Amino acid sequence: MSEPKPSFLASPRKPALKLPRGACDVHFHVFGPAAKFPFAASRSYTPADAPKEKLFAMHKHIGIDRGVVVQSAAHGFDNSAAADLIAAQKNDYVGVALLPTTVTENELKKLS
Repeated sequence: MSEPKPSFLASPRKPALKLPRGACDVHFHVFGPAAKFPFAASRSYTPADAPKEKLFAMHKHIGIDRGVVVQSAAHGFDNSAAADLIAAQKNDYVGVALLPTTVTENELKKLS
């Protein structure tokens, strides 16, 4: 795999339009940090680290209060990075997992 390249704007400007209270980002991904949440060996790309702390800071900056993290194929079936984000702000964030067809009921319960 090639080295990751930054794939997000590190310092977005504040939007001119003030979002309403409770604004929700309904589809985003969280990546890494790779040292804590390794990327899947079979991934087709290697993203730059974009951990929950950067996401929370960006959401606050642009006025997003809630969100839906969608598991990325870059992490494969390991939903740990997304689960860690949700656990950090469980009242404001939910997620969409990526699971194999062989998932067990116990594994599903861990994610709920």
